[in-house]
Amino acid sequence: MNDRSKDLLKKMCSVLKVVRQVCLISFALIIGLSLFYAFNKDVYNTLFGSIRIDYLQLIFKDDAALHKDKMSMWLPLILLITAIFIFIIYKSIQTIESICTITMDHTPFDVRVANHIKKLATYILAGGIVFNILEVCRVLYFKQILNFDLLFNTKYVTQINFDIRLHLSFLIFAALIYLLSYIFRYGQELQQLSDETL
Repeated sequence: MNDRSKDLLKKMCSVLKVVRQVCLISFALIIGLSLFYAFNKDVYNTLFGSIRIDYLQLIFKDDAALHKDKMSMWLPLILLITAIFIFIIYKSIQTIESICTITMDHTPFDVRVANHIKKLATYILAGGIVFNILEVCRVLYFKQILNFDLLFNTKYVTQINFDIRLHLSFLIFAALIYLLSYIFRYGQELQQLSDETL
C-alpha cells in the first residue's frame, strides 16, 4: 500500500474515532434520560407543552389532551430503543475502524478483514431491525398518549391516520456487505496460495 492510501486511512480512522466517541457519549446520555423519565413521573406534568409529529406541531393549553400515564410508559422505552440503535452504530464504526487499521498494517485481503466485514453486515442487519422497531414504537407512542376526543373537534375531523413506514433497504445492504466478506476471504486464500507458490 502506498503512502497516500495510508495517510487517507489514518485520516479516516481519526474521523471515525471522533464519531465513535460522540456515539458513546450520546448512548450514555440517552440511557440516563431513559432512567430519569422512568423513575421521575412528575416531569411529565411540566415537560410537554407541545409535541411535534413530523410536520405537524400540536400546542396544548392544558394537560387534558395528553394521557400522562401512557406517556410515562412509552417515553423511557423509546429512549431505550434509541440508545440500543446508537450502540449498534458505535459498534459498526468500531468495526470499520478495525478494518482500516488492519488494512494499514497488512493487506486488505486478510482473514481478519473478512471476519470484520461479516460482523459489520450483522450490525447493519440488527440496526435496521431496531430502527424499524423504533419507528413502530414512535407511531404507537403518539397514538396512545394523545386524547383524540379533546384534541380535535369531531365536527371537522373524523379520523387521524399515523402511517408506519417500514424501511427494508437495510436487508439488501446487509446482504451485499455479507457477500463482500466472502469476496475478501476468497482474495485472502488466493493471496496465500500465491505466496506459497512463490
